[in-house]
Amino acid sequence: MEKRSSAPGFILSAILILIATVGLLFLGEGNFGLPGIIVRCVVGIAGVVFMAKIYGVNFKNKGFFKGLFSFIGLVGVVSCVHNFIAMRTPTDIGFMEALPSVIVMFLLMMAVGLFEETIYRGVLFNTLRNCLGEGKGRIIMAVILSSIPFGLTHFINLIFYPNLVVTTTSQVIYAIAGGILYASIYYITDNFWLVVVLHGLYDFFAGVWACFATQAEGIGMPTVDATIMQAAKEAAPDCVIGVIAFIALIVVLNKRQTERED
Repeated sequence: MEKRSSAPGFILSAILILIATVGLLFLGEGNFGLPGIIVRCVVGIAGVVFMAKIYGVNFKNKGFFKGLFSFIGLVGVVSCVHNFIAMRTPTDIGFMEALPSVIVMFLLMMAVGLFEETIYRGVLFNTLRNCLGEGKGRIIMAVILSSIPFGLTHFINLIFYPNLVVTTTSQVIYAIAGGILYASIYYITDNFWLVVVLHGLYDFFAGVWACFATQAEGIGMPTVDATIMQAAKEAAPDCVIGVIAFIALIVVLNKRQTERED
């Protein structure tokens, strides 16, 4: 990436994070339906176009499946599969009856994936790379610094669920780990759309079970706060996946540094 002024990228990151935060506060923590899908897609695409024009970032489609079936891509797939299994709840609605809700849920979560990946990987991570440089330690710093605000924004859940302090803190921790996972996948595969899809699928698998139940009880945010042990147990798998992705990132960085020296 050709080094350019980082100010526009940081300003855009702040604006997008503000939009995401204020939007959630004003609209509540629901799905927001079709308007929410459209707004997220429009804002996400706008961010991608901005980064392509200002920083020359290549948001290419080429290499999607190669990245998906690489080691780091499969780590992302494992995180999706784990979420699908871990979030399973009792169902009482058939597939055809639930299908319209499943389709809306899928579109919504893909829009969420596009919107959030645009903010934290497409804009913030790339801006940090531009600001810090492409050295090994600097890429690691960019990965971490772009993942921390991604996790911290989940504290906004305390506005709607002030009693769920431990549960929300656990979300923040494994969201930071998820940010490291997605930033690592993006850097290693150099494919932005891969992390959009994986992020969208991760969120979709977390919420899809609600489409198959007439009662939302037990689905989504709990009514009683978790214990520290329960929260640690829930966060552990995503944290382990984040650590594996971070190790894979370091291996790739070492390999690329060696290739440059040769």
